[in-house]
Amino acid sequence: MKTFAKLILIAAFIIALSACNNKENKEETFTISAQVTGFPDGTTFYLRNMATDAVFDSATVKNNTFAFEGNLASPPEHIWLNTTVDKKFIYTNLLIGNENIIVKADIADFPWDVDVKGSKTHEDFAYAQSLTKENNKKRDSLVQVFMGLPQEKQQETGAEIWKKIRKIDSITDASQVDYVKSHPNTYISVMQLGFLKNKLPKDTVQKIFNSYTPEIKESKYAKVVEVYLRENIAEIGDTFHDFEGVNQKGETVKFSNIRGEYTLLDFTAAYCGPCIQAADELVEISKKHSDSLKIVSFTQDPKKEVWLKSLERDKVTWNSVYDGKGRYSETTIKYGVQGIPTFVLINPEGTIIDKWTGYREGSILKRLEKQNGPQKGL
Repeated sequence: MKTFAKLILIAAFIIALSACNNKENKEETFTISAQVTGFPDGTTFYLRNMATDAVFDSATVKNNTFAFEGNLASPPEHIWLNTTVDKKFIYTNLLIGNENIIVKADIADFPWDVDVKGSKTHEDFAYAQSLTKENNKKRDSLVQVFMGLPQEKQQETGAEIWKKIRKIDSITDASQVDYVKSHPNTYISVMQLGFLKNKLPKDTVQKIFNSYTPEIKESKYAKVVEVYLRENIAEIGDTFHDFEGVNQKGETVKFSNIRGEYTLLDFTAAYCGPCIQAADELVEISKKHSDSLKIVSFTQDPKKEVWLKSLERDKVTWNSVYDGKGRYSETTIKYGVQGIPTFVLINPEGTIIDKWTGYREGSILKRLEKQNGPQKGL
């Protein structure tokens, strides 16, 4: 009888242990349950991870509802929830973890008045946004006016519009600085500090960073500030930062060993629209001027297969370097990359002689032709 009782206890222990292990091994998930009005049935919503710039899920509106379920590997994540209706891009921002999220909104509520419940990190995010919401609305309105101008009027009338936008941005920056200083325990605080860091004295940034909780300091968002405080962020006139990664052949490469006399360092990503547009011009430059200029791309893609497929699409024959850390790579931060594509032109002495962000047709060649060195072969 005692033996039977022991067997019962052992079996119960094994079942309990198994249940515990299953609970530990079970992947945490997020859900987004949305109730929306103003969207036709069949409208497709997308989730875009802002850290990777990748669309990772989609859902379709049916009877004013849609839903997502999945896993966020590195929560909290900054996500765009977006769609297009009548050729108009509609979006809102989320900052969530693996939580159960409820979204309620009319089409007119996007992007600033969408009701989101179920996430403390998003509550913090929404509160920070509410402080500058009216300014954001005014800015969006002015940008739309500018975009609607005929091209011949954009330079003259547009200058006045952008003057107003810069004034709004100045007020917004001041409000965000106040929020950052007074909220050392929120993710949105360190995210905003990452964008504001170049507008504040470095000792002020250090003081704010020191006030953050250990949890916030260990986040990927804090990495941007931590590297900025530790390193010299590369600007025109500085010596280049060296870095390592894997190229498309699977070789471990060091930038200092693969750069040329003149080198164009291209920060890019597979899902970046302007980066894709720039690819044809980079291919042309590489074919015609490889004797005087080397191109080296550094990808912000965190997934190797996505990066490799984009190289086939864009016909990349030069070294493309991958480290799997996305936009939070130390290399990206050290070069002060805030948007992509960003281009860094380096001379034979290893000095950065030009640096710019964005792309328009023919713009890369024009920038290169302005420089004394590369134009010998251009």
